[in-house]
Amino acid sequence: MTRPVAACPNCSAPVTFRWSSAVQTVCGHCRSVVVRHDVDLKAVGVVADLPLSGSPIQIGTRGRFQGEAFTVTGRIVYEYEHGTWNEWHVEFADNSSGWLSDAQAEYAVSRVVQKPASLPAASDLEIGQTFAFGDFSFQLTTLTRARYRGVDGELPFEYWDKDEVLFADFRSADGHFATLDYSETPALLFLGAFVQFDELELKDLRAPDTGPQTKTAGFNCRNCGAAIELRAVELTRSVACTSCAAIQDPNDPNVLILQEAQARERYVPKIPLGTRGTLRGHAFEVIGYQYRYIVVEDEQYGWEEYLLFNREQGFRYLSEYQGHWNDITTLRALPDQATSGGRPAARYDGRTFKLFQTASATTDYVLGQFPWRVRAYDVAGVSDYIAPPLLLSAERTDDETTWSLGEYITGAAIWKGFDLPGTPPRAVGVFANQPSPYKGKVAWYWTIFAALVLLVAVAGLLRAASAAREQVFSGSYEFQPTSIDSSFVTEMFQVTRDSNLELTISTNLTNNWVYFNFALINGETGDALDFGREVSYYYGTDSDGRWSEGSAADVATLSTVGAGTYYLRVEPEGGTQSGPPVNYSLKIRRDVPSPVYYVLAMVLLLVPPIFVTMRAASFEARRWQESDFAE
Repeated sequence: MTRPVAACPNCSAPVTFRWSSAVQTVCGHCRSVVVRHDVDLKAVGVVADLPLSGSPIQIGTRGRFQGEAFTVTGRIVYEYEHGTWNEWHVEFADNSSGWLSDAQAEYAVSRVVQKPASLPAASDLEIGQTFAFGDFSFQLTTLTRARYRGVDGELPFEYWDKDEVLFADFRSADGHFATLDYSETPALLFLGAFVQFDELELKDLRAPDTGPQTKTAGFNCRNCGAAIELRAVELTRSVACTSCAAIQDPNDPNVLILQEAQARERYVPKIPLGTRGTLRGHAFEVIGYQYRYIVVEDEQYGWEEYLLFNREQGFRYLSEYQGHWNDITTLRALPDQATSGGRPAARYDGRTFKLFQTASATTDYVLGQFPWRVRAYDVAGVSDYIAPPLLLSAERTDDETTWSLGEYITGAAIWKGFDLPGTPPRAVGVFANQPSPYKGKVAWYWTIFAALVLLVAVAGLLRAASAAREQVFSGSYEFQPTSIDSSFVTEMFQVTRDSNLELTISTNLTNNWVYFNFALINGETGDALDFGREVSYYYGTDSDGRWSEGSAADVATLSTVGAGTYYLRVEPEGGTQSGPPVNYSLKIRRDVPSPVYYVLAMVLLLVPPIFVTMRAASFEARRWQESDFAE
């Protein structure tokens, strides 16, 4: 494709338009803003040098968004209260125009909406309002007043010396966003989506640590004079000197906040600033540290936060509380409010997070560099929602609400990833989103229990179906309670195989009782097995009606008895002396199955799943003891 080429009206240097539809570009030699009217060029002014940039993107960088190729052709640098950000103008393969936002190393791609429906006036906007743009519902999350810090390359509109601009940023629940740009009337509407750096498949990036704009910047502390080296150059808005802990803005010499000297002794980062390591497969450097706390029922609970930076992946955070660590990233999508079990909850990425606690978090001490203007004693409202091992948090200030997602990570993993000496601090107690060591085990134990119970039941049914239940003896007798000696022996009977024996005693007892002394005697060896059974049965009526107690029959089961010839010695005793004779019968069967052992086996099988279930419930109870919903 032929690129339009002409001479700069100011210095006559050649000016080439990478994008055929570009309206404006910046001369690379004299920094003149060159406006194009077809091929007639007009210089309307000179832009200042752009601020130092740590972005890996540059004019000429190529990439892909949702399968469509694009090339970066221009850049606008915006400056606002908390720093700067880049808006890279991109040309898509179909010659259409778009924007790649690079704000604190978070990336998003958008396009302007042509002739949108009616848009809200800037004066009507309030944080938290919801609007429908296109096919999506959005919530207003941020209102930003910014000014043009500089431009470079080709832009789709004519720019020169624009004043402060209001931007209204909206987010949806699925990662889409909308921006209203009030630099023009009517306002411009941009719709797009957040993307990960790796998803853009960028090529022709600016090489790290080369060129005048990528050298590590630094300055001397305005309080103690110590050298301060900036790692995230254009993204750093606050620096807390590691020598004296004075907080300052590298771009504003009027900002200097002294922290209490005693804090330097109280708070010593477990991961030293400047430490480099690997997290989630990417290299990061620890550039910032802060200690924060909440107060619950007049008791202070504090934790540490570490700010990590990667030139391409941006920022992420590590938090530590009593040996419990979380790997935290800022969310681009906006969670939905929900309820769970009658309690407040939030839904994100298809999961429900239960509200754990709400409190006010105070920043007590900071060290190192931060991409926002941080101050000691800053306060933010914090709401934590949990779906272990994940922690969804909302931090609210008067200006905005920021959502983040943390994932529980062990200290051992951090020590290994950052090659730290010694061992990590021992985890104390149960943390909000700490994964339960019993997760999955409860269901697994009950599944195993159900399978084993089924096996026991099948074994019992097979035993019942295959049992012989062979009757080997029966006889009928009479017992006279007044008799002096009622003992006797039965005739011999044969037990053909080793098996158990079941002795059934049936009587005609009425409001009476008899105790039977038995001895099963082997007719060949004389070995005897003594046992006894009491049979009693009473009944009557009273004011409550008819009642009964006991039974006129009883059963005794003898465990395995060897094959052989046997007889019983029977000695009944007791009973009412004046009562009638007691008629009774004895019946012996061999190989009679008993459900007792199978029931006992099932009861014993219950012990492991009940134990694990109780331990899991105890773990969850200890977790929620630290929440707003402790019982």
